[in-house]
Amino acid sequence: MSKPEVAKRYIEHFYPDIASITDLGSLKLEGSLSIQPNLREFQADVIYRCRLQQDGEKHLYFCLLLEHKSQPDKYVSVQVGLYIMELMLRSVKEAGRELELVLPIIFYNGKEKWQPLTLAELFAGHPQLGLLQPYIPNFSFVFQDVSQLSTKELLQLDLSFFRSAIMALSLRHQPYLIVKYLRLIFEGADGKASISALTHYILGVAERSEQEFKAIIENTDLEIIPDVMSTLEQILTRGRKEGMEKGKQKERIFYLLKTALKFPEMSAVDLADFTGLPQETVQGFIDITAKGDKDKLLKYVQEELLADIPLNAEEMEKLQELVEKLLAGTDRYGSIPKIS
Repeated sequence: MSKPEVAKRYIEHFYPDIASITDLGSLKLEGSLSIQPNLREFQADVIYRCRLQQDGEKHLYFCLLLEHKSQPDKYVSVQVGLYIMELMLRSVKEAGRELELVLPIIFYNGKEKWQPLTLAELFAGHPQLGLLQPYIPNFSFVFQDVSQLSTKELLQLDLSFFRSAIMALSLRHQPYLIVKYLRLIFEGADGKASISALTHYILGVAERSEQEFKAIIENTDLEIIPDVMSTLEQILTRGRKEGMEKGKQKERIFYLLKTALKFPEMSAVDLADFTGLPQETVQGFIDITAKGDKDKLLKYVQEELLADIPLNAEEMEKLQELVEKLLAGTDRYGSIPKIS
């Protein structure tokens, strides 16, 4: 939805009444909003601004919110309210601009069937609703559950990248259908960037490895096979490089534990030199170890030092063994010098 042409076709197809009052040719990507991180639950947000048909001086914001979680947020309308107010505030802060309307669109492609509640519906059971209802901020939003679109409906869409994107999103939880309709999905791709975007997305949801996907593509007669293969090769190359880097990082962390166990009086500076790890990383490890808490140390090593690096059963057993041995010498560890 971050491509204006896709957003334009989406609004035209699903919301023709709204499209009829707007000049979608003037649709301009405004970027995303900066809402408090602890309140933000959406995967992404895309903001567009366009002129209204009858008055080219007046504009309308489209705020597209992408919700994809398996357990959607009950209080999504509260977050929608934040986006509306933030965009209105943006318009009044701009010199010479009047307050502009905001149309929020919740685009959902989660696995469970879901219908978001408005603020009024959230307060429906409040004991003092009759008295306080006039003071409850309320607004509506457009809601689209793309996973409920049938294959027949999808195939009726005009051939374009819009159809390709909607099909890939809609079939996200039916990977066998993505493979079945792979040709139709790629038919709408209109350039290398589109092909790359579709390839990355499909690989993420189709439950097929890069090699399996490559074999499937090779057995088709798609004209874009070279571009898909090029993207796949880039992904495979990047994956190999990342795998090598993760392997090196794993070796360094285990070397750190073994060296710290064998030379408990070694300083953070020397440990960093020995292992090739940053001094800050080593010092953080020393500080956590000095607390003598096995669970905290194990969690720190796994989630901080080995983040996104999988361990097999043998490696996990070795890690637990090293942590236990390290903490057996906690008294000595507590005296390890800080970084100098």
